[in-house]
Amino acid sequence: MAKSSKRRPNPVPTRPAATGAATVETIATKQRPASPPAPARQPDFTLIRFDARAKWYLGIVMGLFLLFTLTKIHTISTPIWDAALPDGTNSPQRGLLAGTPREIRVDEWGVSLPWEMSNISRGFPLENETIGGKQVGLLLMPTYHLYSFFRPANWGFILFDAERGLAWKGNFDYLLLLTGAFLLLMLLTRNNVGLSIFGSLWLLMSSGIQNWNGGISVVFGFYCYLFVVGVYLLFSEQRSWRWVAWSVLFGWLLFTEVFLIYPPYQVPLGYTFLVLFAGYVYTNRHQAGLRYQFPQKLALVLAGVAAFGLLFYSIYADLKPTFDAVSQTFYPGKRSETGGTGFKANWFSDYYSWLLSPGSFPKSWDNICELAHFVTFVPVVIPAVIVFFYRNRKIDWMLAGLSGVVVVMLLWMTFHWPTWLAEGTLMSMSPTRRMQIPLGVSSVLLTVLYLNYLKTNALTSNKLIQAGLVGAVGLFMIYTAYVNITDSGGFFKSYQLIMPVIVLTALNALLLPTVRWPYRQLAFTVGLLLFLLPNMGFNPLSRGLSPITDHALYKAVKAIQATDPDARWVAYDNRRVSELITATGVNIISGVKYIPPMNIYSVLDPDKKLDSLYNRYAHTIYKLNIDHKDGIVMQNLYEDELIVAIDPCSPRLHKLNVRYVVFDGEQIPLATRCMTLVQQVGTIRIYRVDKQVKLAGQ
Repeated sequence: MAKSSKRRPNPVPTRPAATGAATVETIATKQRPASPPAPARQPDFTLIRFDARAKWYLGIVMGLFLLFTLTKIHTISTPIWDAALPDGTNSPQRGLLAGTPREIRVDEWGVSLPWEMSNISRGFPLENETIGGKQVGLLLMPTYHLYSFFRPANWGFILFDAERGLAWKGNFDYLLLLTGAFLLLMLLTRNNVGLSIFGSLWLLMSSGIQNWNGGISVVFGFYCYLFVVGVYLLFSEQRSWRWVAWSVLFGWLLFTEVFLIYPPYQVPLGYTFLVLFAGYVYTNRHQAGLRYQFPQKLALVLAGVAAFGLLFYSIYADLKPTFDAVSQTFYPGKRSETGGTGFKANWFSDYYSWLLSPGSFPKSWDNICELAHFVTFVPVVIPAVIVFFYRNRKIDWMLAGLSGVVVVMLLWMTFHWPTWLAEGTLMSMSPTRRMQIPLGVSSVLLTVLYLNYLKTNALTSNKLIQAGLVGAVGLFMIYTAYVNITDSGGFFKSYQLIMPVIVLTALNALLLPTVRWPYRQLAFTVGLLLFLLPNMGFNPLSRGLSPITDHALYKAVKAIQATDPDARWVAYDNRRVSELITATGVNIISGVKYIPPMNIYSVLDPDKKLDSLYNRYAHTIYKLNIDHKDGIVMQNLYEDELIVAIDPCSPRLHKLNVRYVVFDGEQIPLATRCMTLVQQVGTIRIYRVDKQVKLAGQ
């Protein structure tokens, strides 16, 4: 046989040749030890994959945010002012682009917005007695203070004019919700773009978000970003400047979340995200990136948190007197709840939200905002998760953790807890009427993760069992209809609930573990979004601030303020008059006070006999009390409402430098005996106090 013409390769020597060059290379290698190599990336694990679909989604959301902000478009019910306080101009609803302004959203258009306009017109002061005592401007409003660095929702007021600032703030909630939820779910579902978009839209379109016009969005959104940044820090495999950037961003996000200062949402959602984070890390504990340069990562995170912690301490020193004043009020004071008071409506009331409106709902359910929450699929999801874990002998720790958190929240809402347990877990800071919103958000996350789990897991069963399970779901939905009929005091009629029962039965059935229909996920997501679509019509589409700034009363007060800027004002009876005058920036002692301005009450009640009545967050309404003795009467009709009955010509008001008194309607001569009519706007009359009246006993 002929030999092959191919030559065999020379063997690799076991020792380096004894040459000078080789020796130098060996020495240099010993003198410069190489950095530890980055671990090999496992093919089945990645963080967020920003493919074309993800970029398009994020680009559209951010583009809409910028477009709406720059064009002054928002979802605040500012056009309601034309109906709430007509100025006699017979103007159409100014600033209304689409939809219906909601009177129930008065906390926005009648409280927060006038406060913001007041602080802006005054030049962003830290103290503003029109809003309340202490440094309430620093606590709540946009200001030129380091604290504003941690309040990005207020940045628009500083960067732009008031109208664009308002649009920035209103739209920022939805920007944070949509982008934060999407990025979070991209991590949790291993880059399932469709489910991540669906989950963010589900949250957006739920009544628990829309009826509160954002509501929990900022608290939830910052938690989402904290989660994402924390994961990137832990699992990053490339040592670079990015670690420093992630660490700085993590520290800023952490203290921005803390400075939101709303424990009713922060505490329960904090548990949700801690459990999710622990489940995510444990599930991916074998990934090499988790172990790569871990001490250096931890040191950078601690350094970032410490740096922002020093800023936090310096800011907290400025805010502490205001925090103390809030905690010492009779309302809200220090919250201390023990649970067990349930939902404002019931757990299943959102199944029948089609039949509810701001003016039509069961009277025992308080109001359309308080009763709102989220469509829940937990009664199907949690039992299915338990069955999966039992049959597969394998636990998905994120599903298990979320299920546990949801159950704990339900236990808090259903049963009273021992005081030591409620306070020890900080759940005492979250009343059940607020807990129903974090519970709903956690249930949405659980359902989306379960849908993702179903893509690779299914149980086999015969058709008889499948039919039995569908029948059980139908019976469950009939039970929810029964609960709502009885709980609503006859508001719902049986025939009205037939269609919602059919739709929700189908959606719940699609989540059964035995269903193998290939279009299950598509059918569920499209069906649920269509079901939620009516919620998107709750808030109007508005533009700018013309309903306030073009109002005849606003213009009249601003004109008087220009000639007499230091005077105090008071409006009698009509709370809307006080709220609109607040927006002008004048010093008005009536209206909504976040913290009682004690410099005013020290004159009205020098002996502090009525302290328990006015030491609270309150809608403060002044009424006539002409007894010729300078008497004063105070009364709380609600925990957040204060009636102050006093003579408009009282020496106490004169001592407070109250020079302008506003009435809605014609008054008896005694009420105006110390003043002169300055201007009339429709039925509203503005008087200037021009003489002092002596009362009995003086």
